[in-house]
Amino acid sequence: MLKMAGISIEKSESLNFYKYLCQQIGSEKVVRTRRLAFNIRDLGHKMITSGSKGEGLNLNGSDLDVMLIDSLFKVYRSETEVQSQLYPIPLIMNTEETQPCFTQLWMLNQNITITPNLMHRGYMLSSELYKRLFLSVADINIPAPLSGKIHGPCISDADDRIDFASCLKCDKWIIQAKPWVSRPRTTWPPFDIISKIVSSGVFKGTNKDKLISLLTNLCEQGINGFASSETLHDYQSRSSEITDSVISKSVGCLRQVIPTFYAYYFYSGSDRNLRLLYYFLHHSRTALSRVLFALEISEASMHIPEQTQYLNSLGNKNHYFRYKHDLSHLMIGLHSDAVSGLLKLASFFYVQKNFIASLTAIKYTLLKYTDEKIYMYANSCNHAVRCNHIQKHVSNLMKNKKLNTTMKSLNFHPVGSVWNLSLVPQELLLDVTKRHASFHPVSFSHFLSFLCYYHLHDITSCIQSLQRLKQVQRTLADCGFDVRCNDFVNTVIFCGIGHQLLGEKYSARHAFQVAARLDRNNVTSAASRLFSLI
Repeated sequence: MLKMAGISIEKSESLNFYKYLCQQIGSEKVVRTRRLAFNIRDLGHKMITSGSKGEGLNLNGSDLDVMLIDSLFKVYRSETEVQSQLYPIPLIMNTEETQPCFTQLWMLNQNITITPNLMHRGYMLSSELYKRLFLSVADINIPAPLSGKIHGPCISDADDRIDFASCLKCDKWIIQAKPWVSRPRTTWPPFDIISKIVSSGVFKGTNKDKLISLLTNLCEQGINGFASSETLHDYQSRSSEITDSVISKSVGCLRQVIPTFYAYYFYSGSDRNLRLLYYFLHHSRTALSRVLFALEISEASMHIPEQTQYLNSLGNKNHYFRYKHDLSHLMIGLHSDAVSGLLKLASFFYVQKNFIASLTAIKYTLLKYTDEKIYMYANSCNHAVRCNHIQKHVSNLMKNKKLNTTMKSLNFHPVGSVWNLSLVPQELLLDVTKRHASFHPVSFSHFLSFLCYYHLHDITSCIQSLQRLKQVQRTLADCGFDVRCNDFVNTVIFCGIGHQLLGEKYSARHAFQVAARLDRNNVTSAASRLFSLI
């Protein structure tokens, strides 16, 4: 009886630990959704999301690892495999003078000039020079903060949340990646040492004893052996709170899945959308994959007008083509984020001088901005979503809805990042022409509303919109951790622009001074605008 009771207790504890893991790391469904979402997001980009997050696991303290494939070079195992000596530039592996797991890459055609020079001794690729070059253009090519840094083989953002590793592709399975026992070698280790290792195992003597002792101790501790883990350290204190009802709540699933979609976004053209459509039609076999493809296609469509570069051709026919092209993609983009999508549409109408249509879209957007909305932004994948009681209640009510419907209804994120002239108000050209810029949806709504009323010569409504914008500024100032610093700074800049347009130079100068003081890294237009008023 005692033995049966012990088994029952162990089984109960194992089940509780499984439920705890589902809460901390994610259930099987959550892990599968994360992994598939990253796989789909990688399509059409020369990149691979790797590491624990790429595998669908969300561990505390774990960063996001992204491999970027450099198409300038191509690696070959030997000269005989090279087909073209021009582009991509062939690099030949040389492992005779390197440590295990390392290789030298030397250029076959030394007549090719690479600017800036990345070669060591004139013919070998320098890892250090390559990383320095990658770092110098990181703020343009990757969505990391401007103050990136070299972190081992990677380029990391300032907060160590994302590691970008630039990778060179080799189409063949390299010889060094073969099983260690059967790997061809000319010197060390000799055959007799390999035979001894295979027959007796890798661990011998004191190392073997240490490993056995470690495993024995962990076995005796049982589940308590995970107490030193950063992700699982609070199991004992929370074990009494774990119930099936907590696990089954849809809000738990949403809190763990949603950050995956806002980890990062790489901008690309319409070619990627065509590739996504192709994979959606020919390789999407499950309901989950179809939902994730729909979300990705919708989001990619919303960014196409921002990325499309039109020829400077005149005429009503060309203008009408641009109008229809941008409008159609913006409408598709509404299916991924109703709030931010509507604001891009409103900004588009504003640029087209259709102020009434813009105001209509803005008013509808503000109706969508309700208490259950969850604010997400790029690089926010390193922590679970914090939901208030209203958000939890609404999430639970929507537990039977499809993921794309829930995402559209509950989430919103900053407006813009890469702006096309067909979308950006002229008053913000100074903010978007030299750097990526995004704005808080609510402050952008009231600012755009102010601009529309200003051009309609409705000064009373202008002042009302400016007052609402100042109220948003005060609200953001009280939010603390839940708001990005740039959201608040840009809101202050909006207020300054409003005062400036109304001829209130003293108030405008004061707003720009506040914004410039907060913008320590000079990533906004605050300092430039302040200088223009001095």
